[in-house]
Amino acid sequence: MTFPTPLLDARFARQKDCDEQARQQILQMTQHWLGNHAARYGIKGGYIFGSVTLPDRFSDRSDVDLAVETHKTGDICALMGDLSMHINRDVDLIPLDQCHFADKIRRIGLPWTQNASPG
Repeated sequence: MTFPTPLLDARFARQKDCDEQARQQILQMTQHWLGNHAARYGIKGGYIFGSVTLPDRFSDRSDVDLAVETHKTGDICALMGDLSMHINRDVDLIPLDQCHFADKIRRIGLPWTQNASPG
């Protein structure tokens, strides 16, 4: 037996809309910040992947997943901390040269490069 749940359904729809707006805002903030600041940490490009790149998968508990092509110089932990403070989210960072699923990230991730961020 099923029960009608219009109030609950409406609440879930509002939360879904809020989550999607937050996802888009955090993705844009992340791209912008990386485009302007990543080189300071020795990173010229990489990929954003995971729930922040996928509609209907992002929530208030989601983090931002980054994979970087090179990080020969600079402080990766400082980058993670500074970006995390800027977007108010946890940030996970993966060096692609040490990742066994790097090819998959390159295929599905959203590429970013220094000074190539939107707006």
